[in-house]
Amino acid sequence: MKNFAEDLDDDSLKDLFSPFGTIKSHIVMKEKQEDGTEKSRGFGFVDFENHEDAVKAIEALNGSQVPGSERLLTLARAMKKAERQAMLKAQYEKKKMERLLRYQGTNL
Repeated sequence: MKNFAEDLDDDSLKDLFSPFGTIKSHIVMKEKQEDGTEKSRGFGFVDFENHEDAVKAIEALNGSQVPGSERLLTLARAMKKAERQAMLKAQYEKKKMERLLRYQGTNL
């Protein structure tokens, strides 16, 4: 999940997702500040015991707002870098072919 407010912590994340099922693990990614405090990086991970619970959470919370924030949440399945790059490449190639077909036969 990404695009949430900086004040969301691990406990708030668990409270947000616990209505959807049993959570095995959860974490808000943080970075150390120069003054020694930790600040949220705006993304985190939640691991459910059951896949169906994760799907319910994505359907319910994707595009919604966390109370106290005007940002819209983005939820998706965690992917490995190679898998994500392959998906983005396929999307790029699809758009490229659509543009090629759309402008085929025009001579401008």
